[in-house]
Amino acid sequence: MSLRIPTPSPLEPLIPGLPPLPLPTLPPPFDKLVEFIATPDFVKLAVDLGLKLLLFPGLAFILLYAMLAVWAERKLHARIHLRIGPYHVGPIFGLFQLVADGIKLLGKEIITPKDAHKLGYHLAPVLIMVLSMTFLAFIPYFPTGPDRYWTVYYTEYSLLVILALTSLKPFIMILAGWASNNKYTTMGAMRAAFQLLAYEVPLMLSAASVVMLAGSFDLAKIVEAQAEMWFIVPCFLGFIVFFVATMAEICRRPLDIITAEQEIVFGPWTEYTGMEYGLVMMAEYVDVAVASFLVTMLFLGGWHGPGLHPLAWVLIKMGVVSMFFMIGRSTWPRLRIDQLLDAGWRKLIPMSLIQVVIVLSLIQVLKVAPA
Repeated sequence: MSLRIPTPSPLEPLIPGLPPLPLPTLPPPFDKLVEFIATPDFVKLAVDLGLKLLLFPGLAFILLYAMLAVWAERKLHARIHLRIGPYHVGPIFGLFQLVADGIKLLGKEIITPKDAHKLGYHLAPVLIMVLSMTFLAFIPYFPTGPDRYWTVYYTEYSLLVILALTSLKPFIMILAGWASNNKYTTMGAMRAAFQLLAYEVPLMLSAASVVMLAGSFDLAKIVEAQAEMWFIVPCFLGFIVFFVATMAEICRRPLDIITAEQEIVFGPWTEYTGMEYGLVMMAEYVDVAVASFLVTMLFLGGWHGPGLHPLAWVLIKMGVVSMFFMIGRSTWPRLRIDQLLDAGWRKLIPMSLIQVVIVLSLIQVLKVAPA
């Protein structure tokens, strides 16, 4: 026999002789949110979002890519330099070297400089990692149905959002350099701001030529517009500018003056140790993944290709582009800061403007833009 406790109805008086008290109602939009949580659509959305955040393009993909990218970069440089590279850690060819490095960083002490601005100092590496991961949320990776794509957050202005988010990176680096209370980190942060600002202009101008051809800021629509011809063909000059400018934005040699160890140790990140240093390095490889995805979507046809699943083509193209981003470290010497800024302002910007003129000519004369 179960004990049943009577509960008053919403309009039943709790105290005899007093008027009934209605149950409180939530103000909008919280009332709609509670109603949505009680529907099966919420469960479907939660499962879908969980898969994307935990598997692809979320945590599992980031960790796997970082491990393979670090291993592949070390092996690539070793091959070019006639060395062996990672060999002992892991079942084959030192594949688990990054796991060993991560365990080592977890065991290292996080040292805070005595006169550092502690809040900004500890916040900067977290922000740079969060920013790098945020880029992945706006990229459509492959279609899942008519006008439906595998992405964390779909928006018609995905390319515009990603380009806008890149403008936050100089401020995080300035925060790291200033909060360390070290003249060398501050100097490195200012050099980082000079470099990133100098290369954001040609980066956006080269992306503008692709936007004009596709007629949209939506990365999915840009990929769909390349079903017949990849944009690297009419926008080859823009592809070169975008690739070089992206190398500067993600700090890859020969354009890695931000972390020129011979001059300013490690730029704005000089004082960081332990897993804070690990977050900075992880963010660098996430940036390589983001840059490779963008080059794939804008110029290399995205998921278009014969025979294989669309995601397979995206990952294959992205992996090849990543290799070209990495190969510069073992083949090119680092530029000086004056050479780097001169290349950005006086060479890449005119080249990107020439590409814009070419695209305008193609649109007006040959009518190549989609209707």
